[in-house]
Amino acid sequence: MSNDDFQYNNEAEDEMAQLHSLHINMNAVSDVQKKLAKMAEQPSATECVECGDEIPEARRKALPGVQLCTYCQEVEELTKGRR
Repeated sequence: MSNDDFQYNNEAEDEMAQLHSLHINMNAVSDVQKKLAKMAEQPSATECVECGDEIPEARRKALPGVQLCTYCQEVEELTKGRR
């Protein structure tokens, strides 16, 4: 194998890795968009369903269908990542 062939193979492998990473990221974005659309189908809660704290109006407007306060949302996302 010549140096040109080796360089071409490395470039092709790098490009495939980048495409794979892009594909994974696009799927993640799509999953978030679907989740937000599903959330928006239900009314926003005025109080967090986990802790009972009030969910500020600005958060309810920014995330239609929101059910958790910011703190509980962060805990849920951190916990989900550990499963």
